[in-house]
Amino acid sequence: MHRCYFISSIRLNDRAKLPGGIPDLVARLGRDAEVERETQERVAGILTDVRQNGLDAVLRYTETFDGLKLDPSNLRVPQSKLSAALKDLRASDPGLIEALETLIANVRRFAEGQRNCLLDLSLDLPGGGSVGERWVPLDRVGLYVPGGRAFYPSTLAMTAIPAQVAGVHRIVAVTPPKAGGPDPLVLATAALLGLDEIYTLGGAQAVAWLAFGEPSVDLIAGPGNRFVAEAKRQLQGRCGIDSVAGPTELLVIADSSADASILSEDLLAQAEHDPDAAAVLVSADQDLLDKVAKELEIRVATSPRRAILEQSLSAHGQLILADREDAIAFAQAWAPEHLELMVRDPENWTPFLTAAGALFLGPSSGEAFGDYGAGPNHVLPTSRSARYSSPLGVATYLKRQSLIKLEPADAASMAPWVQRLAQAEGLHHHAMSAELRRH
Repeated sequence: MHRCYFISSIRLNDRAKLPGGIPDLVARLGRDAEVERETQERVAGILTDVRQNGLDAVLRYTETFDGLKLDPSNLRVPQSKLSAALKDLRASDPGLIEALETLIANVRRFAEGQRNCLLDLSLDLPGGGSVGERWVPLDRVGLYVPGGRAFYPSTLAMTAIPAQVAGVHRIVAVTPPKAGGPDPLVLATAALLGLDEIYTLGGAQAVAWLAFGEPSVDLIAGPGNRFVAEAKRQLQGRCGIDSVAGPTELLVIADSSADASILSEDLLAQAEHDPDAAAVLVSADQDLLDKVAKELEIRVATSPRRAILEQSLSAHGQLILADREDAIAFAQAWAPEHLELMVRDPENWTPFLTAAGALFLGPSSGEAFGDYGAGPNHVLPTSRSARYSSPLGVATYLKRQSLIKLEPADAASMAPWVQRLAQAEGLHHHAMSAELRRH
């Protein structure tokens, strides 16, 4: 088999190469523990500094990490620049504007569908009262729009639209600064979305500012590099987060019906994100794996993003020979961010694949369509957190609030057993509170 730039090609049941089986392979796809420890320590120091020294610390780190000395009075992008960026883009590239508008419309339509499914609850009580709950929007949220190796206007749309549909009062976005000024495409997208609070700040220091600075947000959402993800993780408790979004991941399960050219491009589309991105193909068809390896070798060699592809594929790429049972077991254990089912009968696989962040069913359902606005959100859980976390959506920006309204008859009816339970737990005044409502 062609090795291409992959670490290795593996038979999942080959005990000589994979003595630990599936857990061993999942561990190989994880991140270096020493790098993780260094990241945690570095981010902890940044958060402490920003908490204690505020914007001065943020600007100092920006100068150190980004090489830019920012004017503290000029961090917020003025509305005039947002409008000008949109006007210029309409004039220079109306086709791109149309594509952005289509993405926004599709994501908004999906988000509105989500909101319509989140219903308030009210249950009547015998005495005329009621109990229930309602969905209420968060007051202030912070959005992180990545911009290290590239700017992502699609991420701005994906994070902002659900917040708008949820009814969030204040939406504050940050995006890494550049020497030439804010990226015009991100600014034009912000104008299309009707956002007007964008700040040119990036990295863990920007995340810290959202939590500890003037915005003092209730929740921070959006993906970023490992420092951004770690900052969000450490801030849980101070504010909410959508998820700890680490490097992106794609698992493709394919059978002999799959096209090797399409498979290779889907893997490269994932690998080109970041040197830490993981792109993995599993198939029971050895011939297909050989064809994909050959396609990858050819396409990487001629790619304008060759350097990133070589790094990500050599560090986190795998071609795996495995039967259906082992493929499902591996998918469930790894819980990848994205899972493409390039098989004849994807619907027959889906009942067994519950751990992935998003499923893409069939040969036409490339992950790129999910990234660019089929409808569901492209901000997804990573690093095995898809086992228990959900994609970003309208519910991310809402919280449930309980409602209890008791009429006198309800309180009188409940009081005896509430009193008994309170007494059993030794809470005297709880019992007295119920007692006073017995009559």
